[in-house]
Amino acid sequence: MSVLNLVAIVTLLGGAAWTLPALIQRRFRDPMRLHLCLSLFLMGVGNVLYQPPVLRFVDDCTFAGFTKVTYNMAVLTGLCLMVGFLRESPLNRWRFPWPWEIGALLVCLVGMILATVLLPSPRRNHVLTSAFLVDWRVRAFYNLGNFYLLFGYAACAVLAGGHARRGRSLRRLSLATISVGLTGLALSCFFRFLWVNVPVLREPGRLITYEDDFVFGQIATIVVCAGLTLPFLVSVVQIAQERLDCRAQFHGLEELWNRLVEFHPELVLDHRSRRRRLVPANAQAVYRRYVECRDGLTRLGPYLRLAAEDGSDPARHDDPRTSAQLIDRALRIIADRGEGGDALPMTPTFVLAPEGRYRIDGYDYENDLVALIRLSDELRALRTGSVPVRRPPAGSPAPSASAR
Repeated sequence: MSVLNLVAIVTLLGGAAWTLPALIQRRFRDPMRLHLCLSLFLMGVGNVLYQPPVLRFVDDCTFAGFTKVTYNMAVLTGLCLMVGFLRESPLNRWRFPWPWEIGALLVCLVGMILATVLLPSPRRNHVLTSAFLVDWRVRAFYNLGNFYLLFGYAACAVLAGGHARRGRSLRRLSLATISVGLTGLALSCFFRFLWVNVPVLREPGRLITYEDDFVFGQIATIVVCAGLTLPFLVSVVQIAQERLDCRAQFHGLEELWNRLVEFHPELVLDHRSRRRRLVPANAQAVYRRYVECRDGLTRLGPYLRLAAEDGSDPARHDDPRTSAQLIDRALRIIADRGEGGDALPMTPTFVLAPEGRYRIDGYDYENDLVALIRLSDELRALRTGSVPVRRPPAGSPAPSASAR
Protein backbone atom coordinates (compact mmCIF):
# COMPACT_ATOMS: atom_id res chain seq x y z
CA MET A 1 0.00 0.00 0.00
CA SER A 2 1.43 3.38 -1.01
CA VAL A 3 1.57 6.35 1.29
CA LEU A 4 -0.96 8.20 -0.89
CA ASN A 5 -3.42 5.29 -0.65
CA LEU A 6 -2.95 5.10 3.12
CA VAL A 7 -3.59 8.85 3.55
CA ALA A 8 -6.73 8.63 1.40
CA ILE A 9 -8.10 5.63 3.32
CA VAL A 10 -7.37 7.12 6.75
CA THR A 11 -8.92 10.47 5.77
CA LEU A 12 -12.08 8.95 4.30
CA LEU A 13 -12.73 6.49 7.13
CA GLY A 14 -11.66 9.05 9.75
CA GLY A 15 -14.09 11.58 8.28
CA ALA A 16 -16.90 9.01 8.44
CA ALA A 17 -16.06 8.24 12.07
CA TRP A 18 -15.97 11.98 12.90
CA THR A 19 -19.56 12.48 11.67
CA LEU A 20 -20.90 9.36 13.44
CA PRO A 21 -21.30 10.73 17.03
CA ALA A 22 -23.41 13.65 15.81
CA LEU A 23 -25.53 11.24 13.76
CA ILE A 24 -26.10 8.97 16.74
CA GLN A 25 -27.06 11.98 18.86
CA ARG A 26 -29.60 13.00 16.20
CA ARG A 27 -30.79 9.38 15.87
CA PHE A 28 -29.71 9.36 12.21
CA ARG A 29 -32.29 12.05 11.35
CA ASP A 30 -29.77 14.48 9.88
CA PRO A 31 -29.80 13.83 6.11
CA MET A 32 -26.78 16.00 5.36
CA ARG A 33 -24.54 14.21 7.85
CA LEU A 34 -26.00 10.85 6.89
CA HIS A 35 -25.22 11.39 3.20
CA LEU A 36 -21.71 12.56 4.07
CA CYS A 37 -21.01 9.73 6.52
CA LEU A 38 -22.19 6.99 4.15
CA SER A 39 -20.33 8.58 1.24
CA LEU A 40 -17.00 8.78 3.06
CA PHE A 41 -17.44 5.29 4.53
CA LEU A 42 -18.24 3.63 1.20
CA MET A 43 -15.39 5.36 -0.63
CA GLY A 44 -13.02 4.48 2.20
CA VAL A 45 -14.08 0.81 2.18
CA GLY A 46 -13.80 0.79 -1.61
CA ASN A 47 -10.21 2.01 -1.41
CA VAL A 48 -9.45 -0.72 1.14
CA LEU A 49 -10.87 -3.40 -1.19
CA TYR A 50 -8.77 -1.99 -4.03
CA GLN A 51 -5.51 -2.95 -2.30
CA PRO A 52 -4.00 -6.08 -3.94
CA PRO A 53 -3.60 -8.15 -0.71
CA VAL A 54 -7.21 -7.46 0.28
CA LEU A 55 -8.42 -8.14 -3.27
CA ARG A 56 -6.68 -11.52 -3.39
CA PHE A 57 -7.90 -12.53 0.06
CA VAL A 58 -11.57 -11.65 -0.61
CA ASP A 59 -11.50 -13.27 -4.05
CA ASP A 60 -10.09 -16.46 -2.52
CA CYS A 61 -13.01 -16.48 -0.06
CA THR A 62 -15.61 -15.76 -2.78
CA PHE A 63 -14.88 -15.91 -6.52
CA ALA A 64 -12.66 -14.17 -9.05
CA GLY A 65 -13.83 -10.65 -9.83
CA PHE A 66 -16.05 -10.28 -6.75
CA THR A 67 -13.77 -7.76 -5.02
CA LYS A 68 -13.30 -5.66 -8.16
CA VAL A 69 -17.04 -5.34 -8.68
CA THR A 70 -17.64 -4.65 -4.96
CA TYR A 71 -14.92 -1.99 -4.94
CA ASN A 72 -16.50 -0.18 -7.87
CA MET A 73 -19.99 -0.49 -6.39
CA ALA A 74 -18.80 1.08 -3.14
CA VAL A 75 -16.94 3.96 -4.82
CA LEU A 76 -19.70 4.77 -7.31
CA THR A 77 -22.44 4.59 -4.65
CA GLY A 78 -20.35 6.78 -2.33
CA LEU A 79 -19.87 9.28 -5.14
CA CYS A 80 -23.63 9.33 -5.78
CA LEU A 81 -24.24 10.07 -2.11
CA MET A 82 -21.59 12.81 -2.21
CA VAL A 83 -23.48 14.47 -5.07
CA GLY A 84 -26.64 14.21 -2.99
CA PHE A 85 -24.85 15.68 0.01
CA LEU A 86 -23.61 18.70 -1.94
CA ARG A 87 -27.12 19.27 -3.33
CA GLU A 88 -28.66 18.82 0.11
CA SER A 89 -30.04 21.41 2.49
CA PRO A 90 -30.91 20.86 6.18
CA LEU A 91 -34.13 18.86 6.34
CA ASN A 92 -36.02 16.95 8.97
CA ARG A 93 -36.43 13.82 6.87
CA TRP A 94 -34.39 11.60 4.59
CA ARG A 95 -33.91 12.84 1.05
CA PHE A 96 -32.52 10.71 -1.77
CA PRO A 97 -30.40 12.11 -4.60
CA TRP A 98 -32.23 12.97 -7.80
CA PRO A 99 -33.91 9.91 -9.44
CA TRP A 100 -31.95 10.20 -12.68
CA GLU A 101 -28.69 10.10 -10.75
CA ILE A 102 -29.74 6.86 -9.07
CA GLY A 103 -30.91 5.54 -12.44
CA ALA A 104 -27.55 6.30 -14.06
CA LEU A 105 -25.75 4.68 -11.12
CA LEU A 106 -27.85 1.51 -11.37
CA VAL A 107 -27.36 1.27 -15.14
CA CYS A 108 -23.59 1.55 -14.76
CA LEU A 109 -23.42 -0.97 -11.90
CA VAL A 110 -25.63 -3.51 -13.65
CA GLY A 111 -23.58 -3.12 -16.85
CA MET A 112 -20.31 -3.62 -14.94
CA ILE A 113 -21.70 -6.74 -13.22
CA LEU A 114 -22.86 -8.19 -16.55
CA ALA A 115 -19.48 -7.46 -18.13
CA THR A 116 -17.78 -9.26 -15.25
CA VAL A 117 -20.13 -12.25 -15.53
CA LEU A 118 -19.44 -12.54 -19.27
CA LEU A 119 -15.69 -12.54 -18.72
CA PRO A 120 -13.83 -15.81 -18.09
CA SER A 121 -12.38 -16.13 -14.59
CA PRO A 122 -8.73 -15.40 -15.56
CA ARG A 123 -9.75 -12.03 -17.04
CA ARG A 124 -12.03 -10.79 -14.26
CA ASN A 125 -9.23 -9.20 -12.26
CA HIS A 126 -8.19 -7.11 -15.25
CA VAL A 127 -6.05 -3.98 -15.25
CA LEU A 128 -5.66 -1.10 -17.66
CA THR A 129 -3.11 -2.66 -20.00
CA SER A 130 -3.35 -3.48 -23.70
CA ALA A 131 -3.39 -7.21 -22.99
CA PHE A 132 -6.78 -6.87 -21.28
CA LEU A 133 -8.21 -3.91 -23.18
CA VAL A 134 -8.39 -5.84 -26.45
CA ASP A 135 -11.45 -7.55 -24.95
CA TRP A 136 -14.61 -5.48 -25.52
CA ARG A 137 -16.07 -6.68 -22.21
CA VAL A 138 -13.14 -5.21 -20.30
CA ARG A 139 -13.48 -1.93 -22.21
CA ALA A 140 -17.21 -1.89 -21.47
CA PHE A 141 -16.48 -2.41 -17.77
CA TYR A 142 -14.11 0.57 -17.63
CA ASN A 143 -16.23 2.78 -19.87
CA LEU A 144 -19.28 2.36 -17.67
CA GLY A 145 -17.29 3.06 -14.53
CA ASN A 146 -15.47 6.04 -16.05
CA PHE A 147 -18.76 7.51 -17.28
CA TYR A 148 -20.21 7.74 -13.80
CA LEU A 149 -16.93 8.71 -12.16
CA LEU A 150 -16.44 11.54 -14.66
CA PHE A 151 -20.00 12.76 -14.15
CA GLY A 152 -19.84 12.41 -10.36
CA TYR A 153 -16.49 14.13 -9.89
CA ALA A 154 -17.41 16.96 -12.26
CA ALA A 155 -20.81 17.48 -10.60
CA CYS A 156 -19.25 17.49 -7.13
CA ALA A 157 -16.55 19.94 -8.25
CA VAL A 158 -19.15 22.37 -9.61
CA LEU A 159 -21.40 22.06 -6.55
CA ALA A 160 -18.51 22.42 -4.10
CA GLY A 161 -17.25 25.48 -5.98
CA GLY A 162 -20.71 27.04 -5.79
CA HIS A 163 -20.92 26.44 -2.04
CA ALA A 164 -17.41 27.86 -1.60
CA ARG A 165 -18.43 31.20 -3.12
CA ARG A 166 -21.27 31.52 -0.59
CA GLY A 167 -19.48 30.22 2.50
CA ARG A 168 -17.44 31.80 5.25
CA SER A 169 -13.65 31.86 5.29
CA LEU A 170 -12.97 28.35 6.63
CA ARG A 171 -15.83 26.77 4.73
CA ARG A 172 -14.82 28.64 1.58
CA LEU A 173 -11.23 27.42 1.80
CA SER A 174 -12.28 23.84 2.56
CA LEU A 175 -14.82 23.62 -0.27
CA ALA A 176 -12.54 25.39 -2.74
CA THR A 177 -9.80 22.85 -1.98
CA ILE A 178 -12.26 19.99 -2.42
CA SER A 179 -13.44 21.49 -5.72
CA VAL A 180 -9.87 21.70 -7.05
CA GLY A 181 -9.19 18.09 -6.08
CA LEU A 182 -12.43 16.86 -7.62
CA THR A 183 -11.64 18.72 -10.84
CA GLY A 184 -8.32 16.88 -10.93
CA LEU A 185 -10.10 13.55 -10.43
CA ALA A 186 -12.52 14.37 -13.26
CA LEU A 187 -9.58 15.13 -15.57
CA SER A 188 -7.97 11.86 -14.51
CA CYS A 189 -11.16 9.97 -15.43
CA PHE A 190 -11.30 11.73 -18.81
CA PHE A 191 -7.74 10.64 -19.62
CA ARG A 192 -8.56 7.09 -18.48
CA PHE A 193 -11.54 7.09 -20.84
CA LEU A 194 -9.24 8.07 -23.72
CA TRP A 195 -6.66 5.50 -22.61
CA VAL A 196 -9.24 2.70 -22.82
CA ASN A 197 -10.72 3.66 -26.19
CA VAL A 198 -7.76 5.14 -28.12
CA PRO A 199 -5.12 2.41 -28.70
CA VAL A 200 -2.59 4.94 -29.99
CA LEU A 201 -2.19 6.35 -26.47
CA ARG A 202 -1.09 2.92 -25.21
CA GLU A 203 1.80 2.63 -27.66
CA PRO A 204 5.31 2.62 -26.08
CA GLY A 205 7.20 5.90 -25.93
CA ARG A 206 4.23 8.18 -25.30
CA LEU A 207 4.86 11.29 -23.19
CA ILE A 208 1.96 10.61 -20.80
CA THR A 209 1.13 7.09 -19.67
CA TYR A 210 -1.53 5.58 -17.48
CA GLU A 211 0.99 5.43 -14.60
CA ASP A 212 1.29 9.22 -14.80
CA ASP A 213 -2.47 9.57 -14.80
CA PHE A 214 -2.73 7.24 -11.81
CA VAL A 215 -0.26 9.34 -9.78
CA PHE A 216 -2.12 12.50 -10.83
CA GLY A 217 -5.38 10.96 -9.61
CA GLN A 218 -3.80 9.99 -6.30
CA ILE A 219 -2.52 13.55 -5.79
CA ALA A 220 -6.00 14.91 -6.59
CA THR A 221 -7.44 12.48 -4.04
CA ILE A 222 -5.05 13.81 -1.41
CA VAL A 223 -6.15 17.37 -2.25
CA VAL A 224 -9.79 16.34 -1.72
CA CYS A 225 -8.84 14.67 1.56
CA ALA A 226 -7.00 17.82 2.64
CA GLY A 227 -10.14 19.87 2.01
CA LEU A 228 -12.25 17.37 3.94
CA THR A 229 -9.75 17.28 6.80
CA LEU A 230 -9.37 21.05 7.19
CA PRO A 231 -12.57 21.61 9.23
CA PHE A 232 -11.67 18.61 11.38
CA LEU A 233 -8.20 19.96 12.11
CA VAL A 234 -9.56 23.42 12.89
CA SER A 235 -12.16 21.95 15.24
CA VAL A 236 -9.47 19.89 16.99
CA VAL A 237 -7.36 23.02 17.46
CA GLN A 238 -10.40 24.88 18.82
CA ILE A 239 -11.22 22.04 21.23
CA ALA A 240 -7.61 21.94 22.42
CA GLN A 241 -7.58 25.72 22.91
CA GLU A 242 -10.86 25.60 24.83
CA ARG A 243 -9.49 22.82 27.00
CA LEU A 244 -6.34 24.84 27.74
CA ASP A 245 -8.46 27.89 28.58
CA CYS A 246 -10.66 25.83 30.90
CA ARG A 247 -7.59 24.37 32.57
CA ALA A 248 -6.14 27.85 33.12
CA GLN A 249 -9.45 29.08 34.56
CA PHE A 250 -9.83 26.00 36.78
CA HIS A 251 -6.36 26.37 38.28
CA GLY A 252 -6.76 30.15 38.41
CA LEU A 253 -9.55 29.68 40.97
CA GLU A 254 -7.53 27.15 42.97
CA GLU A 255 -6.13 29.49 45.65
CA LEU A 256 -9.49 31.07 46.47
CA TRP A 257 -11.22 27.67 46.36
CA ASN A 258 -8.66 26.03 48.67
CA ARG A 259 -8.88 28.84 51.21
CA LEU A 260 -12.68 28.70 51.33
CA VAL A 261 -12.96 24.90 51.34
CA GLU A 262 -10.51 24.72 54.24
CA PHE A 263 -13.14 26.30 56.50
CA HIS A 264 -16.24 25.04 54.67
CA PRO A 265 -15.60 21.51 53.31
CA GLU A 266 -19.29 21.15 52.57
CA LEU A 267 -18.87 23.56 49.66
CA VAL A 268 -17.43 20.81 47.44
CA LEU A 269 -20.18 19.53 45.17
CA ASP A 270 -18.16 16.61 43.80
CA HIS A 271 -15.87 15.08 46.43
CA ARG A 272 -14.36 12.70 43.89
CA SER A 273 -12.50 15.61 42.32
CA ARG A 274 -10.62 16.16 45.60
CA ARG A 275 -9.33 12.60 45.55
CA ARG A 276 -8.11 12.76 41.95
CA ARG A 277 -4.80 14.37 41.14
CA LEU A 278 -5.84 15.03 37.55
CA VAL A 279 -9.08 16.99 37.49
CA PRO A 280 -10.84 17.11 34.09
CA ALA A 281 -10.22 20.56 32.65
CA ASN A 282 -13.60 21.24 31.08
CA ALA A 283 -16.24 23.93 31.25
CA GLN A 284 -18.37 21.90 33.66
CA ALA A 285 -15.51 21.57 36.16
CA VAL A 286 -14.76 25.30 35.90
CA TYR A 287 -18.40 26.22 36.51
CA ARG A 288 -18.62 23.83 39.47
CA ARG A 289 -15.57 25.39 41.08
CA TYR A 290 -16.93 28.88 40.33
CA VAL A 291 -20.24 28.04 42.07
CA GLU A 292 -18.38 26.63 45.06
CA CYS A 293 -16.28 29.81 45.32
CA ARG A 294 -19.34 32.06 45.14
CA ASP A 295 -21.12 29.95 47.72
CA GLY A 296 -18.07 30.19 49.99
CA LEU A 297 -17.88 33.97 49.63
CA THR A 298 -21.56 34.21 50.51
CA ARG A 299 -20.98 32.19 53.69
CA LEU A 300 -17.97 34.38 54.44
CA GLY A 301 -20.04 37.56 54.03
CA PRO A 302 -20.62 38.41 57.74
CA TYR A 303 -16.92 38.01 58.50
CA LEU A 304 -16.02 40.13 55.48
CA ARG A 305 -18.11 42.97 56.89
CA LEU A 306 -16.51 42.51 60.29
CA ALA A 307 -13.04 42.47 58.73
CA ALA A 308 -13.84 45.68 56.86
CA GLU A 309 -14.90 47.36 60.12
CA ASP A 310 -11.77 46.15 61.93
CA GLY A 311 -9.40 47.28 59.16
CA SER A 312 -7.10 50.14 60.07
CA ASP A 313 -6.78 51.42 56.48
CA PRO A 314 -9.65 53.02 54.60
CA ALA A 315 -11.46 50.30 52.74
CA ARG A 316 -11.10 50.43 48.95
CA HIS A 317 -13.51 48.16 47.17
CA ASP A 318 -12.61 48.92 43.57
CA ASP A 319 -9.79 46.41 42.98
CA PRO A 320 -9.09 42.71 43.62
CA ARG A 321 -6.13 43.42 45.95
CA THR A 322 -8.33 45.19 48.52
CA SER A 323 -10.90 42.39 48.32
CA ALA A 324 -8.15 39.77 48.72
CA GLN A 325 -6.84 41.51 51.85
CA LEU A 326 -10.40 41.67 53.18
CA ILE A 327 -10.93 37.93 52.58
CA ASP A 328 -7.58 37.14 54.19
CA ARG A 329 -8.54 39.07 57.33
CA ALA A 330 -11.99 37.43 57.38
CA LEU A 331 -10.47 33.97 57.22
CA ARG A 332 -8.11 34.86 60.05
CA ILE A 333 -11.11 35.96 62.13
CA ILE A 334 -12.78 32.59 61.50
CA ALA A 335 -9.58 30.80 62.47
CA ASP A 336 -9.35 32.81 65.70
CA ARG A 337 -13.00 32.10 66.58
CA GLY A 338 -12.67 28.39 65.73
CA GLU A 339 -14.19 26.39 62.89
CA GLY A 340 -17.22 25.47 64.97
CA GLY A 341 -18.06 29.05 65.84
CA ASP A 342 -21.49 30.35 64.98
CA ALA A 343 -21.90 32.64 62.03
CA LEU A 344 -22.26 36.29 62.82
CA PRO A 345 -25.80 37.66 62.56
CA MET A 346 -24.87 40.30 60.01
CA THR A 347 -25.96 41.05 56.48
CA PRO A 348 -23.62 39.28 54.03
CA THR A 349 -21.63 41.19 51.42
CA PHE A 350 -21.01 40.38 47.78
CA VAL A 351 -17.31 40.48 46.92
CA LEU A 352 -16.04 41.61 43.53
CA ALA A 353 -19.35 41.88 41.76
CA PRO A 354 -18.79 43.01 38.14
CA GLU A 355 -20.48 46.22 37.14
CA GLY A 356 -23.84 45.45 35.61
CA ARG A 357 -23.56 41.81 36.66
CA TYR A 358 -27.26 41.34 35.95
CA ARG A 359 -27.67 41.95 32.26
CA ILE A 360 -30.86 41.95 30.26
CA ASP A 361 -30.06 38.47 28.90
CA GLY A 362 -29.00 37.03 32.27
CA TYR A 363 -26.12 36.82 34.72
CA ASP A 364 -22.71 37.88 33.40
CA TYR A 365 -20.86 34.69 34.27
CA GLU A 366 -17.74 35.35 32.17
CA ASN A 367 -16.91 38.70 33.74
CA ASP A 368 -17.55 37.39 37.24
CA LEU A 369 -15.33 34.37 36.57
CA VAL A 370 -12.46 36.61 35.46
CA ALA A 371 -12.94 38.80 38.55
CA LEU A 372 -12.73 35.77 40.86
CA ILE A 373 -9.60 34.51 39.11
CA ARG A 374 -7.95 37.89 39.66
CA LEU A 375 -9.04 37.74 43.29
CA SER A 376 -7.52 34.25 43.60
CA ASP A 377 -4.26 35.53 42.10
CA GLU A 378 -4.13 38.30 44.68
CA LEU A 379 -4.72 35.82 47.50
CA ARG A 380 -1.87 33.69 46.19
CA ALA A 381 0.34 36.77 46.06
CA LEU A 382 -0.52 37.60 49.69
CA ARG A 383 0.41 34.10 50.78
CA THR A 384 3.66 33.81 48.81
CA GLY A 385 4.72 37.45 48.74
CA SER A 386 4.91 37.44 44.93
CA VAL A 387 3.48 39.90 42.44
CA PRO A 388 0.37 38.59 40.65
CA VAL A 389 0.24 38.58 36.87
CA ARG A 390 -1.99 41.43 35.73
CA ARG A 391 -3.77 39.74 32.85
CA PRO A 392 -7.04 37.81 32.47
CA PRO A 393 -7.00 34.09 31.64
CA ALA A 394 -6.78 33.11 27.98
CA GLY A 395 -10.08 33.13 26.17
CA SER A 396 -11.78 35.38 28.73
CA PRO A 397 -12.95 38.96 28.19
CA ALA A 398 -11.36 41.77 30.14
CA PRO A 399 -13.40 42.32 33.30
CA SER A 400 -14.88 45.49 34.64
CA ALA A 401 -14.93 44.72 38.35
CA SER A 402 -15.78 46.50 41.53
CA ALA A 403 -16.33 45.42 45.11
CA ARG A 404 -19.09 46.38 47.40
